[in-house]
Amino acid sequence: MKKIGHLWRHHRIGLLAFCLAVAVTLFFVLRLIVQTLHWIDADNRFQPPAPWMTPRYIALSWDVPPSEIGAALQADAVTSGRPTLEAIARARGVPVAQVLDEAAAYLQTRTPGQ
Repeated sequence: MKKIGHLWRHHRIGLLAFCLAVAVTLFFVLRLIVQTLHWIDADNRFQPPAPWMTPRYIALSWDVPPSEIGAALQADAVTSGRPTLEAIARARGVPVAQVLDEAAAYLQTRTPGQ
C-alpha cells in the first residue's frame, strides 16, 4: 500500500492516466466478450427480419454488407442514427410489412458471407 501512496503523492497524473487506460481497456474487452457471445449463439444468426431490427443488425446476422442492405431498404430516408425497419417504413410512408418483405427478398438473393 505504501507504493500506491508514493505514486499518488509523486506521480498523480501518471497514476490517473494509467487507471484511465486500464478502465478503457477493460471496457473494450468486456464489450468484445459480450458481442462475441451474442454472435456465437446460433439463435442470433440468420434471423428473419423483424420491425425492431436495424439494417446493421440484419447485416451482422446474415453476414452481408450493411451499406447494401441499407440501400436495398432505402434506409437513407431516415437521417437519425440507426433506424429500425419500422422507422424506415414510417419515413418512406409505406407499411412495415412492405419493408420486411423487401428485406426478406434481398436476403434470399444473398448467400451468407458473399
